[in-house]
Amino acid sequence: MLNHDLKKEFQVERIAFFSDAVFAIAITLLIIEIKVPELHGEHFKDSDLARSLGHLIPKFIGFIVSFFVIGSYWAHHHVLFKYVEHYSPKLVWNNMFLLFSIVLMPFSSAFYSEYWIYLSSVSLGFYVINISLTGFLHYRLWAIVSDPKNHLSVGLENPAVASYYKTRAIVTPVVFLLCFLVSLKNMMLAYWVPATIFIFMMFVSKYYRKHHPEIFVKQHNPSK
Repeated sequence: MLNHDLKKEFQVERIAFFSDAVFAIAITLLIIEIKVPELHGEHFKDSDLARSLGHLIPKFIGFIVSFFVIGSYWAHHHVLFKYVEHYSPKLVWNNMFLLFSIVLMPFSSAFYSEYWIYLSSVSLGFYVINISLTGFLHYRLWAIVSDPKNHLSVGLENPAVASYYKTRAIVTPVVFLLCFLVSLKNMMLAYWVPATIFIFMMFVSKYYRKHHPEIFVKQHNPSK
């Protein structure tokens, strides 16, 4: 029985470690997409170099947004696996689908930032689809792990705990979908919509702290 429990724990850790590696590679690839400006010839002015660097501003904006989006998903994925005690094919494959959308993010981020200056709805739409897909898959993973019928977790018996994390998971994709809807009317305004994610997250935390204060003690000390 002891060996069986150790084997289950090892398999769960394998899933978590593999996921960590994928997140780490994806977040590293974001910066690789930004190339150092190359000025040919022996004589050039600092103003030329500054101008070339200025052309990279959209790429850095895309990098910063995607860095914190991926970082946020990794942090919540880390919290999720604190509750996971068992594994199943459903957990493994839904986790793989989530990682697929994470791996796609360096490309969608580069595509979006490359055409950001041209106010391209196509590049923004592709980026929004990627971010939204990641968010909905993350929500799906929380739903699977927290469902008592799946017998995968310990510490999520209180429905408010799972509700809190699932609500947080759905905020980012909803805001990015809102971003795309706003872009149909005003592209420049749409670029600022993702910044409201932090505001929505603050309201979610404030609501649950008020109505379910007990979960903020348990979430840091899940039974594992």
